[in-house]
Amino acid sequence: DLGIVGENIAREEGLERGREDELLQLRKLGFGHCRLSVAVPENSEIEDLAALDGSRIATSYPALTRQLLADKGITAEISKLAGAVEIAPSMGTADAISDLVSTGTTLRANHLADLQVLFESEAALFGRATEVSPVKQALIDQLLSRLNGVMQASASKYVMLHAPREALEKITELLPGVEHPSVMPLEGSDRIAIHAVCGETVFWEHLEALKDAGASAILVLPVEKMLA
Repeated sequence: DLGIVGENIAREEGLERGREDELLQLRKLGFGHCRLSVAVPENSEIEDLAALDGSRIATSYPALTRQLLADKGITAEISKLAGAVEIAPSMGTADAISDLVSTGTTLRANHLADLQVLFESEAALFGRATEVSPVKQALIDQLLSRLNGVMQASASKYVMLHAPREALEKITELLPGVEHPSVMPLEGSDRIAIHAVCGETVFWEHLEALKDAGASAILVLPVEKMLA
């Protein structure tokens, strides 16, 4: 009923089998990032994607490459290779390659230059495009809620600090991704405690700006789980 797989694999298998409309992408998961790129030899005369029309391209993703190039009006001779795609140009069996790239180290090692990114991919949760039973749908909804909570928490920080009450508006402006912080009076003091979940990255520059605005005892903590 559910599966976790790279978007590139889901698209390739769907196109290969002519069943792309049977999968429903439910949630990107934020890991396994890569890109499907066209690369050519460093000394190639091919300088843009349009120049690939009529060329030979080696790839492990023939269906996806063919579809993405066709969307740009380019027709090429696509040959499928199961592995070591990057050596095809040096062997004279291809003019270019279409392959997954993460850091680009393999391309450089084989004297290839990244010409253009065709497709950005990451791991995603997929489900059936057809209707499922109410019981299964309830479980899927619960899983998605929990995934959303984990991913939102991973990008958030819990900030606690003390500040003068008159600095509240300025402090709120400085806290990244915060609209309405929790405010509590401090016993025996004219200062207040401010607690807030920041939905954006908290950098040292933020903390220094908060201190300049009058904040003290600033703590930044990770958030383990969130449920909206």
